[in-house]
Amino acid sequence: MKISRRTFLDGIGGTTAALFSIHPAETEKRRATSGRAIDCALLDLNSECALPESLHGYQAALASALHHLPEDWTGNRDRCRLVIVPGLGNIGPTMANALWDSVNDGACLLLESGAGFLAPGEFSVHQKMLDRHFNLCVESPVDLWSEKPPDDTLVSDCGRYPWIKNDSQEIVPYVSYVWPHKAEVRDFSRAVPVSLQTGDVIGSVGALPVAVKKRVGKGTLIFLGSPLGPALGAGDPEAGRWLQSVAAI
Repeated sequence: MKISRRTFLDGIGGTTAALFSIHPAETEKRRATSGRAIDCALLDLNSECALPESLHGYQAALASALHHLPEDWTGNRDRCRLVIVPGLGNIGPTMANALWDSVNDGACLLLESGAGFLAPGEFSVHQKMLDRHFNLCVESPVDLWSEKPPDDTLVSDCGRYPWIKNDSQEIVPYVSYVWPHKAEVRDFSRAVPVSLQTGDVIGSVGALPVAVKKRVGKGTLIFLGSPLGPALGAGDPEAGRWLQSVAAI
């Protein structure tokens, strides 16, 4: 079964939740005690964002706590505690090096791949970029919504299995996160699997690893092969709580 972006968003748009935001006063307090440090920053890649709805999802979820980094950010103006790159497509070596330096210096860097929606040639460039600049080994995108699991996995407890039947009897794939806390978040439609040798697996769809974390210098690199932003924008409470736990690290 295939599903469009609109169908996915409509499917979870009815869920109501208070998504994550740091209280402005808390944000200013943290900045005041850390000089020019920025608590949470979102990198808007413009043309290099392969999934604009993911960018909008993070914007909605983080609200007033968010600091926007320009597309030409080089990392030498601001120090950020958490840097989020939504819907990552392809970036040049200058930006890649700036992001690598930021995590090496102590930031938590969340790279969310949007490469599942790139053309094959563009994905190949994306794959090489991740390997060269971030030591991340990823495989070709998988259309999880077109995969039909065995009948005995179709249960209502999505915490036990990666696919469940919803109220409309649709077969829905879920990403099971185990870090920083356990969460079950609907996959957007296409996911980029990541090699087991790349880092510690923190999220998977069944046996398919789609999210990892690893230590880089003083910081932590988190890679998401299944986009979280669209679920945030649609009000998915599990996605919101998971992002909140990352921001609290």
